[in-house]
Amino acid sequence: MKPSRALLAALVVLSVWIAGCSGSSGPTAKQLAIKDAFIRQLTGFCAEVDLKLANIDPKVQPGIFADQLALFVVQARRQEAPELDRDKFKIMLSKFEATAGQFRAAQTALAADDQSKADAALANALQEKEATNAAAQEYGMPPLDTCPDHVSGTSPAPAPAAGWLPRHEAPLAVQQVNATVLDGRMWVAGGLTASGEPTAVTQFYDPTINSWERGPALPEPVHHAMLVTYRNQLAVIGGFHARGNDLLADTSARMLLLNNDKWVDGPPLLHARGAGGAAVVDDKIVVVGGRVGNPEQLVTQTEIFDGTSWHDAAKIPVPGDHLAVTADSSYLYAVGGRKFTAGSNVDAVQRYDPKADRWTILTPTPQTVSGAGAAIVDGRLIVVGGEKPTSVSSTVQAYDLSAPNATWTTLSSLDPGRHGLAVAAIGKTLYAVGGSTKAGHTASTNLVAALPFS
Repeated sequence: MKPSRALLAALVVLSVWIAGCSGSSGPTAKQLAIKDAFIRQLTGFCAEVDLKLANIDPKVQPGIFADQLALFVVQARRQEAPELDRDKFKIMLSKFEATAGQFRAAQTALAADDQSKADAALANALQEKEATNAAAQEYGMPPLDTCPDHVSGTSPAPAPAAGWLPRHEAPLAVQQVNATVLDGRMWVAGGLTASGEPTAVTQFYDPTINSWERGPALPEPVHHAMLVTYRNQLAVIGGFHARGNDLLADTSARMLLLNNDKWVDGPPLLHARGAGGAAVVDDKIVVVGGRVGNPEQLVTQTEIFDGTSWHDAAKIPVPGDHLAVTADSSYLYAVGGRKFTAGSNVDAVQRYDPKADRWTILTPTPQTVSGAGAAIVDGRLIVVGGEKPTSVSSTVQAYDLSAPNATWTTLSSLDPGRHGLAVAAIGKTLYAVGGSTKAGHTASTNLVAALPFS
């Protein structure tokens, strides 16, 4: 009996092996190529995490490790994972989540001043981190601490790495705001809330921990104001003050500077204006465009603040309000604008040289635009969103400032589209904050999105 049973078992094993060989020929070349491309994308996300954590001590700031690992999971899940080895992909993400959970537990314990509990959670986190690394390599990724070594940085014209990615929502929904960066944090000040009321709230976002906080409130509510960072201080300039139901009742010439967590008055503008643009060029604040509320009037004068006082400069060739303004180290750029309503949007792109006190007209935008936000990332002028007569725009347009014969190109759309939003760049990541998802002063949002560039 025993020999016959052994023979039967051998035949069963042989038949299963033959059936497996005949029923499966392994992954196809196309499947392997799709997975390889996907892993390259994941490695790019991993490299961003590695770079952001390079100088962070997990014993001191485990919460940052938790946020960055959780961000990797969010980015990975926003992509369509290939069918090949999808179970291994899910296991890898579950390991990332478990590791993030342990780091977050360590941060919670530290905040409660429970060092022994924090040490235990951190030990578990480091153990889970090793398991995550093993699961990632099982899926086909490189060792997680070597991801930057596997990402090429030689591209002369960076492209968005993965489209717009959601970030932590702002505490307060606002529109008709600008953004500026101070000490690696992005600030917005004032604006119109979801109820259409002006606010004195200031808010700032820290991308290293994907978190928002409120800053010192302004002395009074203001909207359509300009916001810049000047000599390591925030400066809120101009804007409108409401009176009753009249949002544009008073046009402000006020400049407020944040000094030791208190807003103090600086020298006022020579020409009160709201819905204008401002940027810092060559250690000077340059203010352009905008309008007066009542009576309606465009402001044509360019003003420059040298740290002591304001003086007039060359008038902008195509005046307008709700224009998008940004600057590099040499020039200010003013994009689009209008005369009071979105029905008069223009396509003008104007460059101002403060050293020569001269304006130059550049290649116009493919579409007329107003109410957009603008920033410069790696030598490219990028314009986001805008307002149309009865709708908003989700279009993102880019212009290579280094190319002599540059044309406008289109990048990943911002969803949902909006106008009156705040736009700023931190490193090679573009951020879009708040704005309105409908034409007019309704539908303020607190959505935040980031467009990383490789």
